[in-house]
Amino acid sequence: MKASDLLSESTYTLMFGDMSVDVNRIYLNSRSVKPGSAFLCISGSKADGHKYIESAVEQGAVLIITEEGQQVFPEEKLKSLSEEKGICVVSVPDSRSAYADLSGTFFGHPGKDMEMIGVTGTKGKTTSTYLIHNIFEAENRHCGLIGSVENKIGPTEACWSEHTTPEAWEFQELLADMKSKDVNSCVMEVSSLGLKYHRTQGVKFKVGVFTNFFLDHIMTGEHADEEEYFQCKMMLWADCEMALINKNSRRVDEVLENAKVCGKVYTYSLSESADFMAKDIRAVEVNGVPGMQFTFVTPTYKTELYVPLLCEFNVDNALCAASTSYLCGISEEAIKKGVATVYVPGRMEKIHNELGLHVYVDYAHNGDSLRVLLSSLRPFCKGRIITVFGCGGDRSQYRRSGMGESSARYSDYSIVTTDNSRSESFESIFVLIKEGIEKVPDAKYEVIEDRHEAIFKALEMATTEDFVVIAGKGHERTMDCNHQIVDFVDADEAGKAMEKLAEARKAE
Repeated sequence: MKASDLLSESTYTLMFGDMSVDVNRIYLNSRSVKPGSAFLCISGSKADGHKYIESAVEQGAVLIITEEGQQVFPEEKLKSLSEEKGICVVSVPDSRSAYADLSGTFFGHPGKDMEMIGVTGTKGKTTSTYLIHNIFEAENRHCGLIGSVENKIGPTEACWSEHTTPEAWEFQELLADMKSKDVNSCVMEVSSLGLKYHRTQGVKFKVGVFTNFFLDHIMTGEHADEEEYFQCKMMLWADCEMALINKNSRRVDEVLENAKVCGKVYTYSLSESADFMAKDIRAVEVNGVPGMQFTFVTPTYKTELYVPLLCEFNVDNALCAASTSYLCGISEEAIKKGVATVYVPGRMEKIHNELGLHVYVDYAHNGDSLRVLLSSLRPFCKGRIITVFGCGGDRSQYRRSGMGESSARYSDYSIVTTDNSRSESFESIFVLIKEGIEKVPDAKYEVIEDRHEAIFKALEMATTEDFVVIAGKGHERTMDCNHQIVDFVDADEAGKAMEKLAEARKAE
């Protein structure tokens, strides 16, 4: 695509060169640049892309897109580089916004021909989107899924995700791939950073969903404070035809006020009067699978739904998904089937085994999430709750004492271990976790730095009446310690440990 066509829907200023150059891709990282591509300069929190213009040109960039007012790379030098290498140089008012617009233009705005559903909120996005995807597939609607675990192109083809909400280019490329394979609907997680960085800009959502709002993601590289985090979430409504909002969320009145820019606003709730409600919530077992059952109350009918996931917060997720699907015209039968057959990797994922142990893997990676998870499991546990957890390095330090306190207060026994320590030492992370544990008198815990050993120890000490919860990593496929990335999947590790235990007990 010629540079003039690529920029035809964007605001820009031609600085130097010829707009007839052919561009085959746009890159944000100069090291990834290939011959014939464009390099777009982003002023990031850790580095400024303008510093790497020369490197991008050496790699073969034919179009350089700078941000207006940048002072990093002198204009005279840009002119000289353009004349010497024959490249085109333009400037745009906002690089992030331009990246979204240019990506949409390059791929022909594939989202325009699809029924798009965007789900934002601090918690519940992943499970809710999986439920919605499964419901749509039960209705035989070809549906895509974009989120923090994986990206699905229809019911079978999938790839692991790098970001909850992909960068604009990868996002539009995914939609184009879906469209080429006759996928006509797509449900996606829309993160606060995805909104902050305009990754979904230009795509209109039939339904925008708000699950809840908790304090998280407030740290260097994410959000400066609660207000910035909240306002980024509110950016979703500008691109939505309908809004669906959890009436039990913090700051819900402000959310409802902001959502008025949508054509229609609907609510759902477990406890208050709302457009969609869950009544008569109870824990049940269906065909040997424990889960939750409830009455789904809509504006036109009531029906019983069963979700094969424990805990009331999963009723909240199922209610969210069922309500969204109702607004999209999905039948009652498909809603029932889709909710009842869902599987979500790393979210209250039950690890089946021949030992008869109750073992769950969950992504709970802060104090609030762990508290809700463990307190929700308590009524169903006849024995002890044994929790294996750690905290990630180079992330908010507030999470550490919070997770320590939640595990100590709501578990009977805690095993503190490694979880993506990144550039920090395990010892430095544990110091803060310990502060939280010590807020609970007589809390029982031990420290096993090696996560393999920690998981094995928890399973070895468990009885069939205990619940073992392996928290923090959920669906993640790797672990990063001292910037050494190794394959590590909690569900797989738990499965291997139980096979080893089963063999040892048979031998005895």
